[in-house]
Amino acid sequence: MQLSKREIKVLLKLLDSEESLTTKELAEHFQVSVRTIKYDLDNIRLWLNDREIELHAQRSKGLWFELTKTQRLTLKNELLEEERFEIFPDQKLRVEQIVLKLLFTDAAITANQLADWLGVSKNTIVTDLEKVELFLTSYQLQLKRQSGQGMWLEGTEENGRSLIDYLLHHNLTEYDIYQIMNRLTNHDQPKQPIHIGKGLPFYDVYQEVVQQTAELLDPINTNEFDYAELLAITFRVAIAVCRLQMNRSIGSFTMMSDVQELIKKQDIPMLLMQAVFGVYDLPLFKDEYDYICSDRVQDSDHQDILQLTVRLVQRISEDLKVDFGEDAQLVTNLFAHLSLRLGKKHLYPNEYNPFVEDIQSMHPQLFVAIEKACEQEMSCATKQLINDSFIAYIALHFLVYLEKEKSEQGIVRVVYVCSTGLGVTNLIQQKMEEEIPNVEIVCFASVLNAASVIKTHKPDLVISIFPMEDLNCPTIKVSAIPSKEDIQTIKRFMQQTWGDHRSMTAHNPRLPELNSEETTREVILKGYILYDGLKKIFGSRLKKETEEAFLLHVFLMVHRIQFKRQYQLEGNVNPDILLLNQVLFKQAEQLFSENDLAVNEAELTALFNYVDNR
Repeated sequence: MQLSKREIKVLLKLLDSEESLTTKELAEHFQVSVRTIKYDLDNIRLWLNDREIELHAQRSKGLWFELTKTQRLTLKNELLEEERFEIFPDQKLRVEQIVLKLLFTDAAITANQLADWLGVSKNTIVTDLEKVELFLTSYQLQLKRQSGQGMWLEGTEENGRSLIDYLLHHNLTEYDIYQIMNRLTNHDQPKQPIHIGKGLPFYDVYQEVVQQTAELLDPINTNEFDYAELLAITFRVAIAVCRLQMNRSIGSFTMMSDVQELIKKQDIPMLLMQAVFGVYDLPLFKDEYDYICSDRVQDSDHQDILQLTVRLVQRISEDLKVDFGEDAQLVTNLFAHLSLRLGKKHLYPNEYNPFVEDIQSMHPQLFVAIEKACEQEMSCATKQLINDSFIAYIALHFLVYLEKEKSEQGIVRVVYVCSTGLGVTNLIQQKMEEEIPNVEIVCFASVLNAASVIKTHKPDLVISIFPMEDLNCPTIKVSAIPSKEDIQTIKRFMQQTWGDHRSMTAHNPRLPELNSEETTREVILKGYILYDGLKKIFGSRLKKETEEAFLLHVFLMVHRIQFKRQYQLEGNVNPDILLLNQVLFKQAEQLFSENDLAVNEAELTALFNYVDNR
C-alpha cells in the first residue's frame, strides 16, 4: 500500500521521538483533528504490518516503537525514499523531477513519456510545464517544444550543470549525508545503495563515484575537506560523467597536461576523476577537471577580508538597528570564517547546509539583512558564492550575539555532532547551555570524525543532527538548530538517566570560571607573550593594516585554547597556506608549546590570514 505524504511525516515523527506521543500531541503538531490522526494511524499500522513492525499503543501513555537504532534508521530511509519518489508527488517536486529528467536526457521527450515516468496524467504534466518554464528562467535556461518531436532544454552547459548541482543538493536529507559519509569512512559496514537521483542515469554513476571515493580516502588524510566539499566533489564528478556520456562537455576538448604532477600531490579531485573516468572510458579534459575542482576565485580578485568583515557588520547593524560592532569576538570570528571560506582552494556555491530552513523561518529579518549586505559589499568575483547556505553560516555568528546570556557551565559531558564551523558551534553551545544549565559540550564533531572524537572524549551523551548508530553511548538526534521539542527530549533523557542535578556535581569538575582572578591574569599574560613572540616570528610579513586586529585575535585565541574552545578542524585547515609557510608554522607551533598551549592546525591557519603570503 501507499502512504500519504502526511502519513509518512506522522510515522517519521514517531520514529524520531524517544518518548511516546499521544494522538492529541500529533494532531497539534500537524494542525489537524485527532480524528484525522486516527485515520492516518489505521493506514500506518497496515503499512507496518507488511513489514512485521509493531506500533505500540497504550491509553493515557500514547504511541511508541520498540526498535533498535539500526531498525529505526532502515525504516526512516525507506520512508524518506517513499516520500521523495511517491507515486503522486506535489507540484513543486514534480517540477524539479521534470527538470532533472530533461537535463539527464539526450533526446527530446514527450509529455506522455513524462506522464508515464511520474505516474500522472498528461494534463497534469501540461499544467506543470508552465511552472517548469518559470523555474528555468532564474538559471537562464529555456524549455523548447516542437510538435511531434517533444521538448528539450537549451542554454549554456555551465547553467545546466549548475541547476543539476542545485537540485541534487536541495533534495538531500540528513540521512543521505550520514549514509554517504558512512560509506566513505566506514569500510567494514555492508554497502547500502545511495538513493540520490533515483530513476535517472545519475543514480548508477553516483554509486560508482562513492565507491571510488571511499577507496581513495582510505589511506589519505581527509582534513583537507569538510563533508560539504566531499559531497560537492563527488556530485560534480558524477554530473561530468553523465553529461559527457550525452556529448555535453563544459568547455574545450583540451587534454590535461599535468596529470602526473597532480597525482604526485595526492590531489583528490584529480585522483577521483582519473579513477571514475577510467571506469567509463572518458578522456581527462582540462575544463572538466576545472569544473570538478570548483568555481575558483582568481588571486587577483580577492578582497581585503578584514575591511569586508567590518563593512558587513556595519551594514547589518544599521539595517537591524543593533550594534553588532561592539562585540569584538563577533568581528574576529566572522573575519576568520570569511577568510577561511573565501580563501579555500575549492569553492562550491551549492553546498549542503542543514541550518538554512531553520534560520530563514526563525530569523527572517537577519537573513534578509545579511543577504542585502553581501550583495552590496562583496566583489563581483565572490558574489557567485552568495546563496542561502552562505548567508545561513554568516547568520550563525550574529545569532551568537543575539543569544548572548549564558547559563552556568554544565556537568553532563556531551559531544555534539553537527555541521561544525566558526559560529555554528558557538550558537549551539550558547543555546544548549542557556536551556539546559547542567550540560557541558566538551567537543563538537562532524559526521566524518564523530566515531574517533567520541572514543577520545568518552562523553555521557551524544547529541547529533545526523542519525548515528553503534556508538556505545546514549545518543539523541535533534534538528540542525535544536527545537523546543529537542530541548525537552534532552531534559527528559537527562532526568531519567542521571536524576537530580546535585547527584551529578562530582561526575565532572567545572572548567575555571571566567571571573577567576588567577585564570584571567594567566590568559592576559600568555596572550601578551604569544602576541609579542608571533610578531617577532612573522616580522615584516605581518600586515601593518591588521596589527590591532591581530592583537585582539591572539588574545581571544589564547582564551579559546585555555577554555578548550578551539576552532574545529573540519573545513578550517588550509594545507596550502601551512605548506607555503612551513618554517613560520613550525616556529609558531614551538612558541605555543613553550607556553603550555596545545594549538591545533585550524587555529594556526587562522593566524596566517594576518600574514602576507605573496
